[in-house]
Amino acid sequence: MSKRKLLIVDDHKDILEALNLLLSDKYDLSLALSGESAVDLIQKKQFDLAIVDLKMEGMNGLEVLEKIKELSPSTKVIILTAHGTIELAVTALKKGASDFIEKPFQVDKLLITIENILKMKELEEKERIQRYKLNLEKKELKFITENKDLKKVLRKANTLASKASNILIKGESGTGKELLGKIIHINSDRSVYPFVKINSVLLEPEKFESTLFGTKKNQGLLDYANKGTVFFKHINRMPYKSQLKLFDFLKNDMTYYGKNGTIKKYDLKIIVSTTENFNELVDTGKFLEELYYLLNILEFEIPPLRMRREDVMPIANYFLDKYSKEVNKQFKGFTIEVERIFLKYDWPGNVRELENVVERLVLMTNRVNVGSKYLPPGMKYNKRSPEVVLKLYTEKMEEAEEALIRYTLDKYNGNIMKAANAMGITRATLYNKLKRYKLEK
Repeated sequence: MSKRKLLIVDDHKDILEALNLLLSDKYDLSLALSGESAVDLIQKKQFDLAIVDLKMEGMNGLEVLEKIKELSPSTKVIILTAHGTIELAVTALKKGASDFIEKPFQVDKLLITIENILKMKELEEKERIQRYKLNLEKKELKFITENKDLKKVLRKANTLASKASNILIKGESGTGKELLGKIIHINSDRSVYPFVKINSVLLEPEKFESTLFGTKKNQGLLDYANKGTVFFKHINRMPYKSQLKLFDFLKNDMTYYGKNGTIKKYDLKIIVSTTENFNELVDTGKFLEELYYLLNILEFEIPPLRMRREDVMPIANYFLDKYSKEVNKQFKGFTIEVERIFLKYDWPGNVRELENVVERLVLMTNRVNVGSKYLPPGMKYNKRSPEVVLKLYTEKMEEAEEALIRYTLDKYNGNIMKAANAMGITRATLYNKLKRYKLEK
C-alpha cells in the first residue's frame, strides 16, 4: 500500500525539519514555509492530511484551512497552536479542522492524533465507496449469451478493457451497454472504487461544473468517482456546449481549472455509451469530432436481440427465475406458444423489453406454465402490433402521396384543375391535401 500523503505548513524552518525527521519514514511528506506555498501545493497534488501552524506571516493558519477545504474538501487538517491561542483553535475546528495540538507538541500525542485522523478518513472513504459501489454481486455481472459475435465482444472486454482509459460502447437501447460497462469496471484494477453513472442528457452547460466538480459546500460526481469508473450514459445526447467542457477536461489530463483559481486533478476510467452513429452526428455538427476521438480509444458494439435469437429463451428463463423468487411463485417454464411468440418477435426494446414482459407475466400468471394470456397485445401478432403496423403503413402512404402531389403540380405548372384531373380526384380534395401537407402557396 502506498504511503499516505501529508502536507506540513509552518513558517519556522526548524519545525519543518523536526517534523520531516519524525514523519518522513512513514509518510509521503511535502513541506511548505508559508500559507501561499501550501496553497500552490494543494492545487497540484492531493493530500490525505495537512498539519498547519495557526500563526504565520502572510496567510495565517485559518486562511490556509479555508483554502484547503475549498480546493480539497477530503483533506483532513490538524492545527498547530501555541499556548494562549486555544480560542482560535476552537474557531479552526468550527471551520473544518479535525483536531488541534498545542506547541511545543508531545511526539507521542502527535503521532497518535495523525493515525486516528487517517483511520477516520479511511473509514469515510470506505463508506463513500460503498455508497457508490455496484449494487450487483460480481457473479451476477454477466451476459447470458450463446451468440458468437457477442462472445467475441466479451472476450475483448475481459482482455483489453481494463488497460484502456477511455472506452466507447455502442448499441441500441436496452441491449446491455451499462451492464458491459459494469463488467469492465469490476474486472479492472479499479473495482474496489466506485462506479458512477451519469446521464449525459441532464448535463446542461450551466450545471456542468457544479454537477461533475462540485461546489464549495458539496462534492461533485467526479469527486465521488475518483480512482474508479465514470459511465456517461447517452453521450450522444449531451448538449454541445457541455461536450466542449468535457473535451477541455479530458484534454487537460483530467484536470479541472475552475473559477477563482480552483484546480482539481482526477484519476478516472471513462466509459461512454451511445445509441446513435457517431459518424452521422459528427458530420451533422451535433457531436464534437475531437471529443469523439478522445473517447473512442477502445470500441465495443453490442448486437441487438433480434440478431441473436438463440439468446432469447435463456434470457427469458433467467428473468422468469429471478422474478418468480421475488414474488414467491414457482413455475415450470413457458408454454410452447409463448416460446414461439418470443422467438418470432423482433424485440425493438431488446433485453430491457424482454425483462419487462417476463416480469409482467410473472406478476399476472398463477398457473404452473406461463402462457400467452397476459402478453402485450402486439406480441401475439408476430413482430409488431396492428397499431404499430398501421402507423408505419400510414406514414409511408402519406410520404408517397405527398411526393405524388408535388410531382403532379410541378408537371402541370401548379394548375390545380389539371393536377386534380390527372390524379383522379376533385379539386376540393386536392385543396384539402395541399393544406394537410402544407403545400399551399
